[in-house]
Amino acid sequence: MRILPEQFDNKTQTQKIRESLFRYQKMGLPVIPCEGKKPLISEWAKRSAVPTTEEIEEWLVKWPNMNIGLVLGAASGIVGIDVDGPQAWESLQEISGGDIPATWMYKTPGSEAGRRLLYRLPEGIGKASKWVDKLEGEHSELAFLGDGQQTIVPPSQNGKPYTWIKGHTPKDVELADAPEWMLSRMAGKVKEAKRKDKTETKPQPDVADVFERMQRCGKFAQALTTQSAEGLSEDAWFQWVSLLVNAGHAEAAFAFSRLSAKHDARSEQRIHLLVDKAGDAGGPMVRCTTIGCTRGGVERCFHVANENETGEVTNSPGAFIKDMQKPLPPNDPAYTPYVAALQDNPDYTLDPRGNLLGFDRKENPFKIANFVARPTQEVIRDDGVSQERTFRLEGLQAGGKKLAPVDVSAAEFKRMGWVTEAWGLGVSIKPGFGTQDLCRDAIQNMGLEVDTHYIYTHLGWRRLPDGTWCFLHANGSIGADNIAVELERGLEKYRLDQAVEELKRAAQASLRLLMVAPLEVTIPLLALVYLCALCEALRRAGIEPTFVLWLFGGTGTRKTSLGMSFLSHFGDFGLKSPPASFKDTANALERKAFATKDTLLLIDDFHPEASSYEAQKMAQTAQRILRMYGDRIGRGRLTASIKFQKEFPPRGMALVTGEDLPSGESSVAHFLGVELLQGAVDLKALTKAQQEAPLLAQAMRGYIEWLLPQMDALPEMLYAEFIDKRAAFQEKAAHGRSGEAAAWLYIGFHRMLLYMQYAGACTAENAAQLLNDAETVFAHLIGDQNALVAQERPAEIFLEVLQELFVTSKVRVDALSAGMEEDPYSTSFGERIGWQDEQYFYLLPEATYSAVNRFLSGRSQNISVSPRILWKHLDEAKLIYTEKSSDGRVQRCPKRTIPTRKRGSKDKECRPRLLHLYKSALDTEALSA
Repeated sequence: MRILPEQFDNKTQTQKIRESLFRYQKMGLPVIPCEGKKPLISEWAKRSAVPTTEEIEEWLVKWPNMNIGLVLGAASGIVGIDVDGPQAWESLQEISGGDIPATWMYKTPGSEAGRRLLYRLPEGIGKASKWVDKLEGEHSELAFLGDGQQTIVPPSQNGKPYTWIKGHTPKDVELADAPEWMLSRMAGKVKEAKRKDKTETKPQPDVADVFERMQRCGKFAQALTTQSAEGLSEDAWFQWVSLLVNAGHAEAAFAFSRLSAKHDARSEQRIHLLVDKAGDAGGPMVRCTTIGCTRGGVERCFHVANENETGEVTNSPGAFIKDMQKPLPPNDPAYTPYVAALQDNPDYTLDPRGNLLGFDRKENPFKIANFVARPTQEVIRDDGVSQERTFRLEGLQAGGKKLAPVDVSAAEFKRMGWVTEAWGLGVSIKPGFGTQDLCRDAIQNMGLEVDTHYIYTHLGWRRLPDGTWCFLHANGSIGADNIAVELERGLEKYRLDQAVEELKRAAQASLRLLMVAPLEVTIPLLALVYLCALCEALRRAGIEPTFVLWLFGGTGTRKTSLGMSFLSHFGDFGLKSPPASFKDTANALERKAFATKDTLLLIDDFHPEASSYEAQKMAQTAQRILRMYGDRIGRGRLTASIKFQKEFPPRGMALVTGEDLPSGESSVAHFLGVELLQGAVDLKALTKAQQEAPLLAQAMRGYIEWLLPQMDALPEMLYAEFIDKRAAFQEKAAHGRSGEAAAWLYIGFHRMLLYMQYAGACTAENAAQLLNDAETVFAHLIGDQNALVAQERPAEIFLEVLQELFVTSKVRVDALSAGMEEDPYSTSFGERIGWQDEQYFYLLPEATYSAVNRFLSGRSQNISVSPRILWKHLDEAKLIYTEKSSDGRVQRCPKRTIPTRKRGSKDKECRPRLLHLYKSALDTEALSA
């Protein structure tokens, strides 16, 4: 049955409800089932009992999508506070005097500021009735919940989920006792003062205050001086008294007129007519442009010039006095962008010093913080798996002190701890419940219009939101414009030219790399280079490459120089600066492998170490690299809260250079070894290749541009080719992974040859010959790898070491019976590990295993499997004798009677379990020699 998304969500929600019901049961809470907010059982209000397990199971069967309600009041001993909306928070602050005990609290859906607080009802409280403070505005109410009520608790849903608030969950804090101010209201002991009628006449502000605020307008300040001295012209006088009347300040208009000796009865009469015409609502106020202000002058006064639909500036000096309760913004032009950002937000403003203010439910301003900040840019860093948001913030401390720009992550921004960390003790948010959230909200709302800037933090292919493909590199991208790329330190050299000047010449330079060393070396290397850009298509086809190419050879063979020449296809790396080495930490290598998507990571210098500790450390790093690329996984990590951290799986290909190969059967299966012998590199050809390095990067750009229109079709084409070549190569491979690695290299080489023909760098006949040569080389690689696999099998290692222990007389076996001819195994030296006859070695299992492991430990090695698994390998190779019991179980160490030992006067037989190893398993000729 196909599960629909909504069915899946309900199933998930049902599981959450189930777990929470049993959690609340364990906490001793009388919870009940609800549909939405409506209880589903009768007489729930009197219920004080905790539900039984049987009841819970029955509820879940009957109502799988139920919500959870918690009975309140005397029945449960718990009461609640329902805070619905910002005005409700302000009312709660006013009622409580700021004394709100920390307790259980969760967010309710429907309102951003909706919260529910739960408290313990102290013993002896007789009455706990519901108390409500109805507030202005829709969905705005403060209620104390008690007897006869229940409250919906997390993880219930009502469109959106009810969620516990961090720091206020039952795990974080104890259920606090209900405070006295809450209980007294629920008991009916406190009568609320009657709220003032909004229609009550507001007291008229003092005329001096009106004039002071109006002098923000330079034109009014001049007019005030002129009116006091010789009096204004009649037209100028009429403009200003009209403005004062229409702004609601008739007394100020009379006072302004009376400043001049020109004032008379006619002046009084005209002002009275203006007052009658304006009425209580006031009238239109003269615009700044009417009194001779330019746009620049308006912006200096108001920070922002408002326009109507025809582009006319509509600001008026009357705005300074229309609402005398609203603080005026700072004069300092540094505050212009902040005032502009807050202009359309009625919830916040700035006072003249630049403090950030909010408004209570009575529209009275209160201080939130002594600074103001705003986002100037939102940056999204995208690594192809996840996105990290950061905000660039700038600010001003009260008084106009500039605060340094700071980049804050989305998580840090929400917590607001960054304020002090970035700007020190001089800036502060006022204490109080919710002021920190108000400060964050104000800053966030000032950034609604900021630009969002995407930065990609990886290399390689990327599908853009419009569905097109581009290839990212340190200088931008191929296939798209205006793409920003920011890479890990050390990866900046992965940059490609902006254009290919001569495609054929660049492609020929790439093809000439085949001549720098024998084809057995250069064909796999060039195939790997051109395979890298196919990783995305192979990943989408479900056949992402899972191997590492390991270039090994002695000191002076030019391994690193050769590898760097091939790496030059992806950027300007110079001669001696590989992007990664075995000196890097394992975490650094993991991050680099993750970022170098669809490109090549050269990891340099795997070499033997004199110190056993350093040798073990290098071997562990090699194992980590092989596991990463071999299984395409990153290292799993847990956070402090026991959640999985983000993983960093490799997304490109790796070329490792070293003097040695890693050991271990599983390790050998994860890489293909390419040996570079002394003198194999043509130094003249290598020098020429190094000189042509810029052409190689152009060749890769041309290859990517050639692949670009094929990206959607490539997965299907490559999949068919891979299946065909894998089947052919696996017939020759001792391990399936070797055949797959050869098939992937073949695909890379074949696609490279198709590109070379497109670029005119080779003919179809030359390409066919090279492809045939490549198939031969890959077959030889598989043969070499087969030998490595055989050498690393635990059974092979065990037999080789056992033989060496016999040769060096470190161990011996005694004859099982007298009269056996002398042979190399029977000596009077060494530790006895068993017995022998003409057909078998009868070996003590633990003694033999320990002797072999002791020998290996001297070389910082060990047998990688337990004795039980080792004997199983020997059995599968038909090298030991086994017995099968009547119930079908295989006994790989059957019992065998060994010679009796005399103890005092008595003989005692001994039948231990022994490993019956066929003598033919060891090289007897070598032992005799």
